Amino acid sequence: MNDENRTETLERLQQQTVLARFGEFALQSDNLDEILTRACQLIGEALGTDLAKAMELKEDGVTLLVRAGVGWRPGVIGEVTIKATDETSEGLALKTGEPMVSPDIDLETRFSYPAFLIEHGVRAVANVLIIGAKGQPHFGILQIDSRVPRQFTAGDVAFLRSYANLLAGAVSRLRGLQDLRDGETRLRLALEAGSLGSWDFNVTENTATRTLRHDAIFGYADLLPEWSFERFLGHVVTEDREYVEEAFRHAVDSGAELQFECRIRRAGDGEVHWIEARGKPEGGRGNTATTRMVGIIADITERKHAEGALRRSNQALAASVAERTDELSEANARLEAEAEERERVEDALRQAQKMEAVGQLTGGLAHDFNNLLTGISGSLELMRLRADQGRTAEVSRYIDVATASANRAAALIHRLLAFSRRQTLEPRPIEANRLVSGMVELFRRTVGPGIWVETRLAQGLWPISCDPNQLESALLNLVINARDAMPDGGHVLIETTNTILPDRRGPPRERPSSGVPAGDYVALSTIDDGSGMAAEVIARAFDPFFTTKPIGQGTGLGLSMIYGFVQQSGGHVRLRSTEGQGTTVTIYLPRYLGALGGDVEAGAVTRLPMAAANAVVLLVEDEPDVRMIIVDVLSDLGYTVLEAADGRAGLQILEMDSRVDLLVTDVGLPGGMNGRQLADAARQRRPGLKVLFVTGYAESAALGSGQMEPGMQVMTKPFAVGALAARVQGIISG
Repeated sequence: MNDENRTETLERLQQQTVLARFGEFALQSDNLDEILTRACQLIGEALGTDLAKAMELKEDGVTLLVRAGVGWRPGVIGEVTIKATDETSEGLALKTGEPMVSPDIDLETRFSYPAFLIEHGVRAVANVLIIGAKGQPHFGILQIDSRVPRQFTAGDVAFLRSYANLLAGAVSRLRGLQDLRDGETRLRLALEAGSLGSWDFNVTENTATRTLRHDAIFGYADLLPEWSFERFLGHVVTEDREYVEEAFRHAVDSGAELQFECRIRRAGDGEVHWIEARGKPEGGRGNTATTRMVGIIADITERKHAEGALRRSNQALAASVAERTDELSEANARLEAEAEERERVEDALRQAQKMEAVGQLTGGLAHDFNNLLTGISGSLELMRLRADQGRTAEVSRYIDVATASANRAAALIHRLLAFSRRQTLEPRPIEANRLVSGMVELFRRTVGPGIWVETRLAQGLWPISCDPNQLESALLNLVINARDAMPDGGHVLIETTNTILPDRRGPPRERPSSGVPAGDYVALSTIDDGSGMAAEVIARAFDPFFTTKPIGQGTGLGLSMIYGFVQQSGGHVRLRSTEGQGTTVTIYLPRYLGALGGDVEAGAVTRLPMAAANAVVLLVEDEPDVRMIIVDVLSDLGYTVLEAADGRAGLQILEMDSRVDLLVTDVGLPGGMNGRQLADAARQRRPGLKVLFVTGYAESAALGSGQMEPGMQVMTKPFAVGALAARVQGIISG
């Protein structure tokens, strides 16, 4: 045997000796604190450490009290408590039932440790669970503490578990002993409090042992030397004896519980009292004869008198109730009528509130769209007038006005869809730092020279997946809001950070709400030192069309658009503001864990791409004007365009043998077949057919909740002619 094996064998022998010594002590002592303290002393000797403690789990299931231990300064034993949460080794030991070992707490990243351990110079910790008896809660934790870093071996851990289980057995024995003592005390107190007498009747010998209260019920000042069934029956009044004898005989023969009430005549004064007796036979079932019966007896005379009085009172009450029934019925009818009236008023109030909200929404929409339609319709009328006058050189100016108004209308629609979370997003992996850096000059030009724009971009920022155009629009909106809050100039900081939610390290006011899913997020914040917001403004900041700006200077859709876009992207928005101190708006977007490809940004189309040779496009669009425009655009570019006004007509074309390179279809189609259903049916006949959906909004049901198959893309109305041409060519040639 080599030295290492010899050392290990000696350690095991020493540990077995400690187990035997503790087992002997635990059997001899009935004092729990002595046993726990001795357990800590012996385990410290066995493992060569001068610090150990036993912690008792309190009724809340979280708090651990240092009940006993060795090596600790005054003020620890019996006073210090620890919260066993998921961030502590004690909490995980209680949760999993497995030992928790930290060889060096200075290097530990899983758990946090209480201050009193650090103050005692503890460097290594091992926890084992002190289990409870079957059906009982665990007693707590046995913890070994070392002032030097230490690797607890598998043998050490196995020894600790065995030791803790032996300690658990000792604790269970003492708990059982204490429960027995408590039970006896409670029984005695209960008998005394209830004025109950107890009896133990030997059926075979026809003798009974009783308490003093038992004999006192029958009128005796002291315990009689002897008591038999015949003596008991001699006190029962004649009218009740047959019933009592039958009850005893049935209990003895069947082993069933004895229970009866009867009248007795007391010794001495001869008064008649009511008694109640209950007993539990031993035996009496099957072939086993009843040999013993244990029970209690109570004087229930006062209760019987009370029951008689109660019966008389009930009769009087019944008469009174009968008199009051008609009055109560009438009162109930009045209450029902009042409840119906209250419900009607509440319904009217809810309807009024609903109409107020609708009025606010439609009023804001009407204001903005009437302005935009005025620009469009006015420009068209002037274009027709100038064309009739032959002044065609001025037409381009009105075309620019109409185009700008149309683009603003499209942007307003996108904001509304973002608020309702029904806009069509085109998410892709992006680097937020790169996106912010590319917008810095735009931010500075937007806010003007009086406001200093600064960025603080985190190193190693995680990638995210979202629609970059919507994110750019959101950030620009936030910067504009910050500018408007600082009319006399100021400072705007755009900051990016990696964040793990929920983040318990930060103050509660800086955390997102509890409904945000836990995980890794990238936080993009705009921080200004402007005028800030009052509490009532913060409460309504995300409401559509709510704005504190003067009429004509804001639609009130900026923050609601941001909220809708971020929610639709799986993120969260946090707003913090203090009047006179500034505002911070933080967008949390989920971390993207896939590969980060190159950014592909759609630039301005300067030259429309011509069609590939013989390319054929099937267009399914129910709106004639929109269908005409798309057909004219694609035809001018050299595509052969087949037309259909609904899904069934488009499917008939696809069932023919004619060539179709691309299906362009609206999502919302009449006739019972929408665009997604048409695409699915088309791909059954022509697998791999490329599809471009065009839609004014994202019908989640029609598009499969956003799950697009390979070769399918979506384009949102309205769209530029160049963008449509580029998208069609890209899909066909891709």
